[in-house]
Formats: sequence, C-alpha cells, structure tokens
Amino acid sequence: MSGKPALPELDAVVLAGGDSRCMGSDKATLPFRGTTLVDAVAGVLAPMFRRVLVIAREPGLVTSANAEIFTDDRPLHGPLVGLARGLAHSGAPWCFVTTCDMPFIQPAVVQEMAAHLGDCDAVVPENGGRLQYLHAFNSQSCLPRAEALLEQGSTSLRALLSQCEVTQLDEDIFRHLPNAGQSFLDLDTTEEYRSALDDPSP
Repeated sequence: MSGKPALPELDAVVLAGGDSRCMGSDKATLPFRGTTLVDAVAGVLAPMFRRVLVIAREPGLVTSANAEIFTDDRPLHGPLVGLARGLAHSGAPWCFVTTCDMPFIQPAVVQEMAAHLGDCDAVVPENGGRLQYLHAFNSQSCLPRAEALLEQGSTSLRALLSQCEVTQLDEDIFRHLPNAGQSFLDLDTTEEYRSALDDPSP
C-alpha cells in the first residue's frame, strides 16, 4: 500500500513490554513470516497511520523497520505504562493502541472503529463477548488519568477506562467485514504461535 495514510492525523501505539509468561520468551522478537512478530504488527499499521510507536521495556531489545521505538522508564510494568508512554510520545489527538502479539489486525476493522471517534475518551470494540481493551482507540484525554493511576501504583487498563467516557462497539458492527474476527486474535501461547506460523491465512 502506498500513498497517504488512511488515518493521517492519528498514530498507532504497539505495546511490546509484556512479560510473555505463557510464551516462555519475548514475544516481540519472535520470528514471524520473514520478520519479527512486533514488526509484522507494525507493518500492518504503518500504511494506515501518521506514525507507529512501539513501546518496549529495554533499549535495543526491539527493532522495527516500520516503527519508532521507545522504552518504558518506570519501575512498574503493565499495559497502562505502555499506553501512557505512547500517548505522551505521540501527541496525536487519538492513538490506536494494540499489542505486539496481534499480527492479523484487519485495516478495515480499524477504519470502522475510527469512524466512531468523537465526543468520548476511548473507543473499545467487543469481540467474543469481551471488550478488547488492547485493540482500541484512546484519546489524549486518557493521558492525565493514566499518569495519575500510575502515580498511585495502579497499572490497570480497566481502572483507567472506568474513569473515561467510553464508546463501546458491539461486534455486530463488524460482521459485514471479511475476516473481522481475525483482527482480535492474539498469540498468547506457544501453541497459538506455532499454529499461526503453519496457517497460510490470512
């Protein structure tokens, strides 16, 4: 895909600082279809957004041809740390926030979500009866709330969104889009990772 980004005023933030306990090794740097898992995710998002920011835990651990790399500098760990760091480095009014283990993100799903950005702090889709906090749009209005929670020692995304005006998107909104459900697939375990490597689709 070439030309102007589909969402030229917005950025994407990819969280790559997780513990990867179920996988047994760092997910972000795992080989995936000729690149690494984190770069595969960034490669899907790069044509859509102004910038892609990857938030890693340690300097030099993660590289990406499709993104800018930033590191966490807090002693706390968790997705809220990465979300706050990404929003702070971005400055875009909205960021699409996801993780490095979701390589099948569907651009059409993300664009459908972007159509619902407006008078709220976050846009969070539902899939499989669960809200997908790590496949969501967060506005800059989330940043001061996230920083305040981190100062209190909390790293909970749910705690953040409980303080925000959230637009929840029912999964029926995406049913007309081909392969919409694949957008929310995350590779949490070694078995899921190996299955994704063996599966020629999407």
